Amino acid sequence: MYAFVVSIEVAAPAARVWRALSDPREVVEWESGVSEALETPPDYPRPGQHARWRTRSGVFQVLHDRPVEVEPERKLRSLLSLGPLRYDETYTIEPAPGGCRLTAALRVWTALPVVGHVIDRFYLGPKTRAEFEAALRSIKRRCES
Repeated sequence: MYAFVVSIEVAAPAARVWRALSDPREVVEWESGVSEALETPPDYPRPGQHARWRTRSGVFQVLHDRPVEVEPERKLRSLLSLGPLRYDETYTIEPAPGGCRLTAALRVWTALPVVGHVIDRFYLGPKTRAEFEAALRSIKRRCES
């Protein structure tokens, strides 16, 4: 398992950032790894739901998203799976001068016995961290424009 936290200041209200995180049409616009929402409940996100997203990644094309904690405009925690890859992802939104602070805390791992921890440490973890740093910058641009 590989864990990390990344944050960014966004010059926009928490409601705007929440909409970027929770509206499937917006997610597709800022998340470069997602090409479309395949199945998202009309009241997404709610704990216990199962949403599916088409990804642009190589072999595995369907990302399964299961929200487990939802506090509108404050917190969104989901358990995600993409093939053998697993993600425990938590976004938090906190007030900050001139807007808010968006933080993504992640735990990522590969569901493969014996070699999974090596893949996590040297490939999946660093790759996912770089992708989330880029995603937060993308959300910032979208919410501030």
